[in-house]
Amino acid sequence: MKRAIYYRLIVLALAALSICSGISAMMYAVSTQNQTKAWLTMLAVSTAENYTHTTDVSALARAAGNNRVTIIAPDGTVLADSEANAADMENHADREEVKYAKTGDVYIAMRKSDTLNEMFMYVSVKTADGTIVRLAHSYSGLLHNLVVQLPAILVALIAALILSLVLADRFSKTVTKPFEKVVDALSAHEYAELGQYNSPYYEIDKIMQTLQELLREITDSNTKLQEERERVDYILSNMAEGFVLVDKKKNILLCNASAKEFFGHSPDLQLESIYNLTRNQTVINALQSAFDSGQSTMFDLRLQENLIVNLYISPSIPSEYETGATLLIVDMTAERQLEQQKRDFFSNASHELKTPITSILGFSEMLGKGIVVSEEEKAIAIHRIGTEAKRLSELIGDILTISKLESNSGGQERTLVNLNEIITEAIDAVSPIKDNISIEVNADAHDIFYQANQRQMYELCVNLIENAIKYNTPNGTVSLTLKDEGTNVVLSIRDTGIGIPPEYQARVFERFFRVDYGRDKKVGGTGLGLSIVKHIVSMYGGEISLQSRKDEGTTITVFLPVDSTV
Repeated sequence: MKRAIYYRLIVLALAALSICSGISAMMYAVSTQNQTKAWLTMLAVSTAENYTHTTDVSALARAAGNNRVTIIAPDGTVLADSEANAADMENHADREEVKYAKTGDVYIAMRKSDTLNEMFMYVSVKTADGTIVRLAHSYSGLLHNLVVQLPAILVALIAALILSLVLADRFSKTVTKPFEKVVDALSAHEYAELGQYNSPYYEIDKIMQTLQELLREITDSNTKLQEERERVDYILSNMAEGFVLVDKKKNILLCNASAKEFFGHSPDLQLESIYNLTRNQTVINALQSAFDSGQSTMFDLRLQENLIVNLYISPSIPSEYETGATLLIVDMTAERQLEQQKRDFFSNASHELKTPITSILGFSEMLGKGIVVSEEEKAIAIHRIGTEAKRLSELIGDILTISKLESNSGGQERTLVNLNEIITEAIDAVSPIKDNISIEVNADAHDIFYQANQRQMYELCVNLIENAIKYNTPNGTVSLTLKDEGTNVVLSIRDTGIGIPPEYQARVFERFFRVDYGRDKKVGGTGLGLSIVKHIVSMYGGEISLQSRKDEGTTITVFLPVDSTV
């Protein structure tokens, strides 16, 4: 910018000086010409007044400053000439200055002399007797005057050019210095320095102030934009849901870590295209549909064995330049598993309820129609009806218990309960079962008070002890320990029973799950005991672990947090 201003100022100065010099020289040449005309006119009049027929032409020429003097008769005949032979000269009646002189006017003509072959300025004056006295002054014209002035013009131009160089340099520095400082401040991001530059020009100061205000607004806008971007990035990075934004060419514009993890990629991996994220044809087709017809699509997709996601693909709001689509990916594994568990629960519950009801209806129908005749058979039928009714009652009771636990309706009223007393009460409750198959139950427990619902703690202990007895071997043992370990109250129940195969250990806490359905039918049970235990432990924020070996026994340990202990 500085160099451009400098050069333009020099060119402008040269142009201005050249124009001014030319105009001045022209005006000077015109003025000189006018002065010469006036002087020559006066000299011609004076020479005419001194002319007589006896006057020597050469003397007149000397008196007229050695200018050429010609004496012309009224008819145009040249009578005498100071520089040429009059006899050899042609008639001058047709000369302009002679024509005008005859009328009494003084006329100045400029032309090249045919006689002397030079440029002359001619002035003719009529004398009293009609004779015309003409003076001819050697004159080269305006161009000659300009050429004469050329050295002075060149000297003036050179002097002016030198002065222009100095002034242009100083002016360009004065103008560009504030802008140079502004550029340096912008490059260094020192926006606060912009208002500290003072210029001798009001306009530049105004520009600096306006620029500072604009930069301040831009800085504030950038700061707000950066804050918004960081906020959006934080939200997207911490979303459990996956979010992907793609353009119409299926290039990924935005993809958060959750979306990458759903499709098995590292969160730090940079993905350029949707094909780098997934090649699932259902996803690709849904995206294309969003581009082509603007339709939104929602569907479930199983990405892994234990991962089901719901994809919502929608066209983004079209802008003037670009259209695209968004993918929202939500983990639906738990919801779908819960739905499946509910379906399985109702299916299993209806099946489990149907079995005892069918037995009760069958035996009651046999009794009603008299099919059973003997007293012994009637007693067996009545006993079976009672057994199935009891089983039905237990099953309904367990279903209601699970329902209460899942709705958390039974866990609100908590009091200080003595876990040792509850364990003793639970052992007494299962005594008929353990005595029937000769199971020895050993309890190593002392009084520990815990803030809990007494009924829930009783259900927990009864189900654990009853399971340990039912799935034990004849003359087996059940060992029970209760300890306060500081961070947890630990209840451990170990049996010497049949054990659980490894492939079933992860499922024993599912509702209605049975390892050996035939044995369950013999020993009784609803298949909901351990599921109830798991629900109760979860309600108190505890944990439950299982260790088992086939034909060697099972150990179930419950950890209840000590926040409620006393």
